[in-house]
Amino acid sequence: MQGISRRDFLVTSGAASALAGISATDSAHAQSTPPFANSLFPSKPVNRGDTGQLPPFAVRVLNKAGFGPARGDLAAFNALGGNDTQRLQNWVDDQLNPTPADPAVDARLSGLTSPGQDFDTINKTGQQLWLEHVRYEGPDEFATRIRPTAQMERLVLLRGAYSRWQLRELLADFWHNHFHVYSYLSNETRGYVPAYDRDVREHMFGNFFDMLLANTRNASMLFYLDNFRNSWPNPNENYAREVLELHTLGAVENYYGAIAPVTVPNNSVGQRAGYTEIDVFQFARALTGWGVADGNDGAPDTGQFLFRGDRHYDFSNGPIQVMDISIASDGGENDVIQILQYLADHFGTARFIATKLCQRLVGDDASAGLIDTIANEFYNRRSDSDQLREVYRAILTSDEFQNTWGGKARRPLETVLRAWRAANVDFTPAESNGISGGVLGRLEQAGQRPWDIEPPTGFPDFKGFWQGTGTLIGSWRAVTYLLTRNDILNLAAETNGMIPVANQRTAINIASNWFSTALGFTPEPAVVSEVEQFISSLSGVGVNEPLDNAGNINTADTGNGSRYQRILRATTGLIIMLPVGQRR
Repeated sequence: MQGISRRDFLVTSGAASALAGISATDSAHAQSTPPFANSLFPSKPVNRGDTGQLPPFAVRVLNKAGFGPARGDLAAFNALGGNDTQRLQNWVDDQLNPTPADPAVDARLSGLTSPGQDFDTINKTGQQLWLEHVRYEGPDEFATRIRPTAQMERLVLLRGAYSRWQLRELLADFWHNHFHVYSYLSNETRGYVPAYDRDVREHMFGNFFDMLLANTRNASMLFYLDNFRNSWPNPNENYAREVLELHTLGAVENYYGAIAPVTVPNNSVGQRAGYTEIDVFQFARALTGWGVADGNDGAPDTGQFLFRGDRHYDFSNGPIQVMDISIASDGGENDVIQILQYLADHFGTARFIATKLCQRLVGDDASAGLIDTIANEFYNRRSDSDQLREVYRAILTSDEFQNTWGGKARRPLETVLRAWRAANVDFTPAESNGISGGVLGRLEQAGQRPWDIEPPTGFPDFKGFWQGTGTLIGSWRAVTYLLTRNDILNLAAETNGMIPVANQRTAINIASNWFSTALGFTPEPAVVSEVEQFISSLSGVGVNEPLDNAGNINTADTGNGSRYQRILRATTGLIIMLPVGQRR
């Protein structure tokens, strides 16, 4: 934020919307407020709270392993045991074993999944999605084909905002990014997203190999990365490369480039340590014939996985050799399955995924020691049916998860969901509700609309990428859009519920209550004081005086256009967007 005045920042960000309609007198007061540059927007990010102290334990857990606490979540967490260790253990046990029932989400979806309703595609089978959307021809053709993606975008918001199973939703976001599909690419990807989502969710607490195999057989992935057209004698290497670079071994630590595979050393467990360009080409050969029943070559047009033996590699050209796996004769589908099992069981895969999970749940600077521990856990449990569940448990119960803070910056989607939960926003982001389109549009401008990024690497997951001014402004605009919709959130009524006595509605008390509600803790005194002064500047009264003392502010007036409402929107948006609140 260096080089931008506080007022310029408010004007160029979404806060300008929150301030819209405030009188010229209010604007003058706003401009006379002390600048925020030193305390609210420090020039250098820090890894702890502004006081140098960690936020409360419950705040750390619910922000790092979910999208932030909703009303009552901090109290519920603190009631889980007599100390932090017990509370965490009980919370982790609960979150790692989610049931199909998700009361708040289910209640909002009730009646909306039947034909013609706002979420009528999310439970369709893969074949139904293919025939009724991917292959649909007729009136409203594009809208029908893209309908599954439009509904799944909104389901991401709905689940993130209201799900009881916050860890599941955070992990679903992680795995969707790991096995990324750009849903807007083609009819095949637009129309098949609900089935892709189900494949991830079915396996993300189970064994990694099962998730990997299901992903390789999903029509969305096969079309996104071109394997539907991979056939001998003209193999397409695109998907083989991404399975190695993005889904299993990684593109850096285990990649040896254009050297002879036999010169690659072994790793600590006796496996060939990594892959070369030749391994990519060899794997592409194995993947020939691995595709989709799309109506071509006499196949049914169902969108289901189909192995075509007549397009598979001709072994008269020699064996297939991928790292330590040598296949000398045609085994059909099993040629790929052998290689996938080997990759899933490789220690390099364990380390690559352990690194990504630690960076997601702990921080970009997760220690080498923690990554080593989690990589060993992943590798040693490679045959277990609950492999991934126990890997998550090891991370969440580690000292490093429990005792660090600020290693991640919130991405725009996370910022919006945290604001949604903290401010008690109440609406179902259905297709027929224009507000959901407004939120998604602003997320797109901020750089993180669900399913909407083209590269197979997905959305970046390191904090430096998301700490620029453009991202912050885009996120603020999305948050402000939520806060200024009186039909889904009445901040004046919310505030009055916290402070029921009118003459106690002072800048000090309003700031204190919203810090407690939106952040779950109170940051350093200088930051709190700045927000109090901000409220005072907009209201025209001292920080200890009731806002009603301004004469033209009636805190009993909770109407959409009331001055009180507008001041609270600006204040709440500011608190939510403070750097101390953008850390996790």
